[in-house]
Amino acid sequence: MTVERGDGMILRGNSGNSSEIPRSATFWMPSEGDIPSDEGIGFFRDVWMILGVSSRAAFDIIATEEKYIGVTDVIADSLQLFERVARLLESGEVGDSLEGNLYRQLIDYLSELPEDPDEYISPLDGLELGVSGLTHAISAIGGVPAASCRGHFVQNPWSHQPVVFAALDEQRTKWLKPLLSVNDCAFHVDPERSEFIAIEAPSIVESNRLSRMIIEEFEKGVHFERWLDLSKIGYEEDV
Repeated sequence: MTVERGDGMILRGNSGNSSEIPRSATFWMPSEGDIPSDEGIGFFRDVWMILGVSSRAAFDIIATEEKYIGVTDVIADSLQLFERVARLLESGEVGDSLEGNLYRQLIDYLSELPEDPDEYISPLDGLELGVSGLTHAISAIGGVPAASCRGHFVQNPWSHQPVVFAALDEQRTKWLKPLLSVNDCAFHVDPERSEFIAIEAPSIVESNRLSRMIIEEFEKGVHFERWLDLSKIGYEEDV
């Protein structure tokens, strides 16, 4: 992992990975019977299903996420502070006086935030900054997100850089390939999670940019085979 400072302080991982589709990709997609009613797929911890997201809903999250990334980058002057500001925007939980002061700073930049952090509901839908947009974009094109992490500057993190694990069929994976390439993102298959394809980005800037491009290109009239009938498993698609 490398850490680079740009205009502010955003954690950056490796950017030399390839957008080539791994030969080990299985392109597995779940059936309705594989979707649990109360948790996510793949035996990841603390996950849930995000299915049937509309392009409009995904784009709203992506736009908010982009704004939040910019504000966090401006406020934070260290990786540790970036982590605290990002967590505030992800959860609204104020744990000490420093975070209370940080929240008041955020209000100066984000007028839509409530004065009382207890009233704040994150528009990132419970996911982390930089991967919420990508997770919802994957859902909007009919993929099945399984887990995500924005990357953390801590010892032994789950991931050093933004990553989203998802079930993606071959058609969608091939369509995504050039979009990953122009955004310096990469595919990866974890041998321990070989049914999923992971999409990695060097930073949350690129993952957010990729998310926006996915929705913009998809809205040009792309049609994929539908794998899941969400009505059979109690989900309603956004409109």
